[in-house]
Parts: sequence; structure tokens; C-alpha cells
Amino acid sequence: MQQLTRFIALLGGLTVAATLDARPYPGVSGLAAAADSAVTAGSNPAGMARLKTRTMQGRIIGLFSDTIWASEFENVGITRKSDDSNTTIVPTGYLVQPINEDWVFGFTILGSGFSDDLGDWPGRYFIEDYDLIYVSAFPSLAHRVNDQLSLAASAVLTYSRYKQSRAVRNSLDPGFGDGSMKLDTDGYTAGFGLSALYEFTARTRVGLTYQSKLDPELDGKAKFRNLGPNTEAALSTAGLLNARIDTKSRSPQSVLAGVYHEFENNHAVTFDLIWSDFSNFKLSEIYVDGNSIADNDASYQDIWTVSASYTWPVNERLMLGVSGLYVDDMIKNDERTMMLRLDSLWSIGVGLEWLWKKERKLSASVSYIGVGDAPTTTPRLPGLGTLSGKYTKRDTLLVEIAMSLGSP
Repeated sequence: MQQLTRFIALLGGLTVAATLDARPYPGVSGLAAAADSAVTAGSNPAGMARLKTRTMQGRIIGLFSDTIWASEFENVGITRKSDDSNTTIVPTGYLVQPINEDWVFGFTILGSGFSDDLGDWPGRYFIEDYDLIYVSAFPSLAHRVNDQLSLAASAVLTYSRYKQSRAVRNSLDPGFGDGSMKLDTDGYTAGFGLSALYEFTARTRVGLTYQSKLDPELDGKAKFRNLGPNTEAALSTAGLLNARIDTKSRSPQSVLAGVYHEFENNHAVTFDLIWSDFSNFKLSEIYVDGNSIADNDASYQDIWTVSASYTWPVNERLMLGVSGLYVDDMIKNDERTMMLRLDSLWSIGVGLEWLWKKERKLSASVSYIGVGDAPTTTPRLPGLGTLSGKYTKRDTLLVEIAMSLGSP
């Protein structure tokens, strides 16, 4: 903490005036203290108090992944590989609207989530695919307390949908192939966020945000297909057919802190640190008529994320930026489950922002994301034993394209 304090004090001693130029922050960087575009409405709403006119940005985020998962049952000696390529497109929008000199309203809408599709693989009785999707809206109100300090409060309104598919073994009906179960649930929840921005000088500022946890309770039904008569009768006796399904999940609370500094040559650096209370994360707990049938009791660890960026002007119309990020392990190898095969990850990215015309800018960035191999071993499945697997290839590209309207 003392080293961080000295670093901020050193940056704060540079008091040269600066202009408010939006910059490209590739990947997950420039979050807490950049506060130079409409994106601050989603990353640190307190930074909206720096924007003097209405500013908007529309952004398309694309995730392109290519993975190979290798797995085998114990004592079988035959390795099965699942080669999968996925594309996820997420539209995002930001709006900042000043009310007067001291108050600013902001609105952000964005999506996030987890998903995986393993198809017809040896662990299909545990999981074939799942999607956990969040679509969130963040209305925010920021207040400039004085020339240096701004504060903001936000509501977090979230729609969640959880879908899951798995094979059902017709163990009571010899000769029958696999049946299937498809679960589809959704629901709404709300949370809140608090944020602050402090400007030591026109070139140096720090930001701090807090976002509460979200505990959505999702309702729906499970649909079974291709069941053998004896297996279907057993599931019916157990009350699993046509039952009301509730799925509980939890997005953890988080704290973001960061610093921004601009040098006299108009180059700039950002550093961000994120703590996520991932030890309280829950991917899914499934309840049938109020009784638990699938508790996800994996023991997750809190996540620490560190990121940095460096941006500089090429000319009066073009800015370039580079970034790096590291996220530590979020679960121990012996606690990892097939439902969420997360591991430590790192990323590097490059981006640009081009002044197309007055009050209109185009930006683009691409980041490579590398993820650990996530070795996983399942509980024993009757008649088959335990299943072990890991990724032998796990590459992801994060591509962002955006247009900004308005002059901050």
C-alpha cells in the first residue's frame, strides 16, 4: 500500500494541463480511472462527471474460440478428443447525459456469461452443453462534489437465462440408446454499484468502484426425450418428470481500483486491479419442487485480476494502444468440475481510435486470450469409473469494434 501511495503521489506531482482525449484501451484495461469517453458509464460511472456534453458509444464485442478437450475414463486407455470452435457476439451501448454542471445521468446495457458445448463425448452423462447468459442494464447518477472528487451510484438490473443439456443413460432398459435432458430456466434480479473518481491533477486520477453480488433465481422445466419405459417410470416415481425446476446461481461482488496518468508528450498509462469474491460464486444449483437434485459444491477461490495499458497519439486523428492482463487461478485442480473448467488466463491486445469526423470516432481492438489447460476429474460414474480430461488447445480472440458520438 505504501508503494502504491508513493506512486500516486509521484504522478500527482505532475501538474501540466491536459486535454480530454478518448483513447483506445484494448481488452480489459483502462477501466477505473480513464474516464475519457461514454464507456466510463459502464466501468466507473463517477467518471461521467468529467464529460460536459452528451456522449454515446455503440460497441460490438466478438469472442472467437478454438479448443481441443482430451478425456478418458480410468483404466480404459482410450483418449477421446473434442474439437470445438465457438463465436459469441455481444452488442454493448453506453450513454452519458449531463443534467447540469454538477449532475450527470448515464446508462449502459451489456451482456456476459459462460458457455460450453462438448457434444457427444464420454462425459455426456455429466454435461453436454450449457449456457449461462446475463443481460444487464446500469442506470447511474454521478455528482461532482468538487473540482477533484466525483461520486456515483448505479442500479444493476439483470436478466439471466440458464440452459443445460446432458445425456440420460437408460440403465434400466438394456438395448436402448441414450436419452436426453434439456433444462431451460430464466429470471430477473437486481443489485447496485458505487463508484468514486479523484483527480490529483488534470493529468493524474484514480478510480474506485464496488458492485454488489447478484443472486438470480431462475424458473423453468426440464424436458426428457428418448427414455426407455423402465427409466421413464423410475424418473416419474422420483418426481422428476414435468416438475417445476428452480436454478440458483450467484455472480460475486467485486471491487475495482485503478490509476490513470498522462505524460507531457500526451502518452498515457493505466493500471487496474480487480478483486472478485469468487469464493461465493455459484454456477448452478438445481431444485425440483423445492428439493435439491444437483448442487454445484465446488470450492472456488477469490480472483485477482491485474491489467495495464499504454496509449499514444500517432497524429491529430489517430491514437494507438497496447494492453496486458493476468487473472490468477479461480479454482484448485482437485475442485474443478466439468460444469465450469476455468483456469488462470492472460491476455495481450492492441487497439486504435480514429477521429473520423468532428464528434465522431471509430475504434477497434483485438486481444489474444490464453487460458490454462484446466485438468479435471469427475466423480465415479457407475459402470464407467471416473473421467479425467484437460485442454490440449485453448485459444480465444477478443475483437471489439465501436463508434463514439459526441465530444466529451
